[in-house]
Amino acid sequence: DIAMAHARLSIIDIAGGAQPMPNEDGTVWVSFNGEIFNFVELRNELQATGHVFATLSDTEVIVHAYEEHGLDFVQRLNGQFAIALWDARARRLVLVRDRAGIRPLFHATVSGRLLFASEIKGLFAHPAVPRRLDPRALADIFTFWSAQPPATPFKDVQSLPPGCLMIV
Repeated sequence: DIAMAHARLSIIDIAGGAQPMPNEDGTVWVSFNGEIFNFVELRNELQATGHVFATLSDTEVIVHAYEEHGLDFVQRLNGQFAIALWDARARRLVLVRDRAGIRPLFHATVSGRLLFASEIKGLFAHPAVPRRLDPRALADIFTFWSAQPPATPFKDVQSLPPGCLMIV
C-alpha cells in the first residue's frame, strides 16, 4: 500500500531517531523533515495521558500526538515541518506542511501512484516522474522570486501550500 524512506540529518536523539518511525504496534508511521520546537512540552503532556516513548526524538512526539488528537495533532505542533504520516488502520496518508511554509513538501502522481518528498530531486529519483518545465510557474519565479503554490517550476510536480494538510 505504501513505501516510505528517509534520509536524515541527525540532530536530536542521534541513535534512536531513525525514520520512518512507528508507534508501538506499527499501525502509525511518520517521516518528517524539520523540527518541532515544543516537543519537550508535548512529550510531557502525552506521557501524562499514558503514552510510552521509546526514543528522545521530536519525531516520536508526532506519532503519539496523532494517536491522541487525530488530525487535530497539527494544531499542537510549533515548528517548521513537512510531515508524512501513514495510518494503517484508517488506510490513509496524511501530508502536512508547517503554517509558514518553511519546509517544502512536493508531490506528483505517476501511473495512479502518489509520490511525495521534501525536495523535488527526491521525486526525480523515480524514473517515471516527468521533468518538464512549467512556463507559467517560471514566469512567477521571475516576477515573485518563487512559484505560487501549488505550482512548481516543473509541470507535473506540485507543492503542498503552507499550512495545508492533504489526506489520501
